[in-house]
Amino acid sequence: MNEEHFDLVKGSLSRRKWAAYPEMPSEPSQQEIDDLFLQRITPETDLPPMQPLFKMFDVPCFYRGELVADCGKAKSGKTFFLSILMAACLTEKALALERHTESDKGPPDPTDFKPLRVLWIDTEQSQQSTQEILRDRIIPLAKESVSDKNLPVCDSDLYAFNLRGLGFEKRGKMVDVAMRAIKPDIAIIDGVKDLMTDINDAVQATLIMEKLMALAKELNCCIVCVLHQNKSEADRNMRGSIGTELTNKAFEVFQCEVINESDTFKVTQTYSRKQKMKRKLYYRVTDQGLPELCADYQEQPRDAQGRWMSKQTGTLESDESMDYSDLCDLFNKAMEGRTQRPFGEVMAIALKKCGILDAKTYYAYFAMAEEQGIVRKEVHPDTGATWVELLDNALPF
Repeated sequence: MNEEHFDLVKGSLSRRKWAAYPEMPSEPSQQEIDDLFLQRITPETDLPPMQPLFKMFDVPCFYRGELVADCGKAKSGKTFFLSILMAACLTEKALALERHTESDKGPPDPTDFKPLRVLWIDTEQSQQSTQEILRDRIIPLAKESVSDKNLPVCDSDLYAFNLRGLGFEKRGKMVDVAMRAIKPDIAIIDGVKDLMTDINDAVQATLIMEKLMALAKELNCCIVCVLHQNKSEADRNMRGSIGTELTNKAFEVFQCEVINESDTFKVTQTYSRKQKMKRKLYYRVTDQGLPELCADYQEQPRDAQGRWMSKQTGTLESDESMDYSDLCDLFNKAMEGRTQRPFGEVMAIALKKCGILDAKTYYAYFAMAEEQGIVRKEVHPDTGATWVELLDNALPF
């Protein structure tokens, strides 16, 4: 490339880089500098404490001012989990989800109880389905969960709106109006993809996430965004550019799924920026159509691609041959002093150096260790690569 051609290319790149800022001055004004320093954080910055609305298995969750993702495949129980969440807003507890209180104050006094204000925006189901869920599931579950059966369940602070029949621009405007008019403690948008024309439009996705983050902060509420995962069984990422943005911006991600060939549903907190939830929520649906807790389910293990595997463990005579301490020792050795490692590397080391005879046995051990809260399998939000972490540590992305 000659020098003249190089200068032309360099100039073109420079113009492209600054095209979004055509009037940017060479020196920032004092007002711009003042605006910047208003956002500065120091160790001495006086900030309000974070406020979780709930806890599940004694782990705080659903924080004010933050976004939460509720994801899963089609018909995986996403709306059922939302029903549990909304019922818990009307009472002290629904299934394993209970209202958060400061530990030194003890449990709340039922006579002093105040329900949370809930905004539920449904863009996917028919009006009749929204009404049926509200009437036949959320309110009955709240009544069933209330500790004092003589106390009525107040549902006047639960605002449900069905925006399915509106265009995306009208839906977006109505979401903003509803948020500012109702000022909810928790808002649920089911589903967030219906606020855009193209699920893979990165610009729209960024603008929607920025708008929702600003509303959550301004109104000091938690916003729960519902989104499908990709259709492939092996791909657990949320769909489209909006899924990528939601993964990057969410404070927590809850994954819903129905366990293969069973009537049991599972909810897993797959990501949290704060304290991670080691236990999973398992529930079944009663003949009355209400979710009820069930014992931890012994799941069929999956391989690294998410495919179901046989429960047969190959050379293992019994799952009892490895107890908790043995599993801890195995995976600490396989991680070789690291707290995070690619899934394939951990498996290779376990097969080569830790006395595991075959892949089937390793997968069985991994499933046991995951169930007991020793390790967790995570998917990198950008590359899709599968990692293993020893719990109570953070992945490097």
